[in-house]
Amino acid sequence: MSDNKTQSLQYFVIIAEQKKKNKFLTLLSEHGAKAVETVYGQGSMSPSAIAAAFGFEAKQGKVLISCLVKKENAEKLLDILYRDYNFSKPNTGIAFGISVEGLGF
Repeated sequence: MSDNKTQSLQYFVIIAEQKKKNKFLTLLSEHGAKAVETVYGQGSMSPSAIAAAFGFEAKQGKVLISCLVKKENAEKLLDILYRDYNFSKPNTGIAFGISVEGLGF
């Protein structure tokens, strides 16, 4: 039971600073996100030479936002996050989408 509608569905995740949560929730809403879930956490990394070598900073106060979006919207969201929110730079955020088959809403 695989059709184009279910094949185009993505499980989309954003991990970023808590202070940007509302901006990301608005962005997701504008792109048709469904089943949005928000989880708060703290960064667990402690400063070390290895972390510094990779450009990581020990910052706390993270938010993990997950949702379901259409594949074309996930691609648009990734473009916006990397272009407008500098997700390509260290410690700004992580975003990704995973294809989901067999679900419908």
